[in-house]
Order: sequence, then structure tokens, then C-alpha cells
Amino acid sequence: MFTLPPPDLSGKADKTDVTALSGRVTTVEGAMLTGADRQQVERVRRTPNANGEFVYVFPKPYAEGTKPVVHATAETPLGAAYKNDAGVIEDSATNSQVTITVQRVPRTLTATVLGAVLNVFTPVTTPVWVNVSVRAPA
Repeated sequence: MFTLPPPDLSGKADKTDVTALSGRVTTVEGAMLTGADRQQVERVRRTPNANGEFVYVFPKPYAEGTKPVVHATAETPLGAAYKNDAGVIEDSATNSQVTITVQRVPRTLTATVLGAVLNVFTPVTTPVWVNVSVRAPA
């Protein structure tokens, strides 16, 4: 059996350097936020409108004036000939909601006419699973 020597931690912080903390705490503009208040993650099934958009309301709103960072990932059914792609509409995030857009993109594209303008992105207007991650800005 091979045994690794212990790492040299001289000059590094250890647990005696951290006192009175229970969980990760972050200060944002004077407010103390724990990890649960800072980041919210949810898997939702929504039916977008004709433009492929829907409004996502955060489980817990952030402080007034806070514009959180939002990431959205759409799920694609197994074996589908397309890929669902989700994104956030620019400047749509408030402290309590955001507008998400979902587009359907073909996995393969064959073009026989050069110079033709093709719109391969079609709005998703049927129910789709979207994973949304929202966090307070650092």
C-alpha cells in the first residue's frame, strides 16, 4: 500500500482562523446572506408564449434593487432531432423575476442554396423543462 505524506500547510489558514461561522456567509451591500438566501436553483416545466418566452418568478425575492445573476438551461428529449436552447432576455431580471426565452435548434442542417437567409431557430411553444439558477451578485 502506498501512503502519501501529509501536505505542508505552513502559512495556510486552518480551522482555528475561522470562528463563529455556521455555514458560508457573504456580505452583499451590508446584508448578510447565507448560501440558501444567496442562490436559488429550480427545475421547472413551463409552456412559453408564441415568442418562446415565459416569466420565471424566483422562489424567494431578493432585496429591492438587487439584480441577480440568472442562468437557464433547457432540457432536450432523448433522441430528439433538435436541441432546446434557453437564455435570459437582456435587462429583464428584477429582484423577483426574469424573462426566459427557449428556442429549438435542429441538430443537423443541410443548406443547398448559398446566400439564402435561414431562420433555423424556432420558438418553443410546447411544455419544456428548464433548469434555472439565480444568485445574488457578488
